[in-house]
Amino acid sequence: MAVVRVPFAGVAGENESLLADFLSPLSAQLRSGQFIGGGEVAAFEGRIAELHDVAHAVAVNSGTDALRLVLRALGIEAGATGITVANTFVATAGAMISEGLRPLLVDVADDENIDVEALDRAITADTRVVIAVHLRGLPARIGAIRDLCARRGVLLVEDCAQAILASSDGVPVGGFGIAGCFSLHPLKNLGACGDAGVVVTDDDELARELRLLRNHGLQDRDTVVRWGENSRLDSLQACLLNIKLSHLEEWTKRRRDLAQIYDEGLSGLPITTPVVGGNAVHVYHRYVIRTDQRAELQAHLRNSGIETAIHYPVPIHRQPAAGDGSVEVAAGGLPVTEKQAAEILSLPLHPALDERQIHLVVQEMNAFFGN
Repeated sequence: MAVVRVPFAGVAGENESLLADFLSPLSAQLRSGQFIGGGEVAAFEGRIAELHDVAHAVAVNSGTDALRLVLRALGIEAGATGITVANTFVATAGAMISEGLRPLLVDVADDENIDVEALDRAITADTRVVIAVHLRGLPARIGAIRDLCARRGVLLVEDCAQAILASSDGVPVGGFGIAGCFSLHPLKNLGACGDAGVVVTDDDELARELRLLRNHGLQDRDTVVRWGENSRLDSLQACLLNIKLSHLEEWTKRRRDLAQIYDEGLSGLPITTPVVGGNAVHVYHRYVIRTDQRAELQAHLRNSGIETAIHYPVPIHRQPAAGDGSVEVAAGGLPVTEKQAAEILSLPLHPALDERQIHLVVQEMNAFFGN
């Protein structure tokens, strides 16, 4: 096996670089005895709300719970239809199913995000909510989706799991629908040292419901006003996230700079590189290319010491769990989704990489294609 020269992920290096910053705040937090809620969580929520120019941020214990609890707080009746895409992580559809909704999967456009025209055709009288995914860190056509949902009387929730700091027409993602749901999994652009998530919203009542739901429905220590669950963000995770949040803008710029090297170095090759509209700011959680020679290219890069991955090789409607009929596919099928799933390849891109490593990937890809 070749020596790894370009690692796909940089979580360990990211945390190691911040150890000196972590130790004093973590020590203070440990000495305080405050491990649930408290000042670090409140500070994190305040900073996230300000970052997204919204009234509220509600921290929870995962991006999946962010989606689940939003759907529950909105009071959508069991059996109603929710629309999303099949090329996202399974949690998007899984959250709907766990809350009693029936996911209807529609096709995507060339940018891998939801096809707005396909969405329009799929909305019926049974549709209650659309979950628009900003895949890879690239905003969907979210302004058009917002307008469509408003016209058709359908709720819009944004799955921003991979897209913190992304924006469309100058507006941060998460601010177009009634709520934006973010994952803070360790591999995300802003990652905790464990599971974590956060919801942003301008809706006062929704924020109030979310704060109840994440804490067993407790109005106070002894009064349960609705049935909830335990989905609180730990104080220690909030402490770490507050430190990392101070670096997020710098890390995001680094991702965009490295992506530009890929864009320039891979131009002219018989592949598809990320499609970015003029009004969108892509934050490159993943840099994904498409090629009909994926297996061969991936093997060549692996033999050259370059790690890659596929996000995601099996669309949701092709997963074994979907065999029970719990998800539906829109009329006409998902031909674009299925074609892309057979061609996508995620190249290494994270702030811990240097320009030399990105140029090595470019060099090996040009060599593979004989350029």
